[in-house]
Amino acid sequence: MNKGIFSIIGYLLFAIGMIALILSLIGLKLSLLSWADTNPAVGLMIKLGLIMVGLIILYVSKLNNPEQ
Repeated sequence: MNKGIFSIIGYLLFAIGMIALILSLIGLKLSLLSWADTNPAVGLMIKLGLIMVGLIILYVSKLNNPEQ
């Protein structure tokens, strides 16, 4: 796949996770992840997982690949 596509996917995962985490801190829910908020601990882990996976994808997409 293209580096640009990986960057967009990573950024979207990171942004969705951060927005959902910030909204949950003030008592609101992101409708996309409302299913995860039935158990607060699971919801927190999913949101943190989205943030971490998004950052990892962004980092890997920015690495120099010697094959290209």
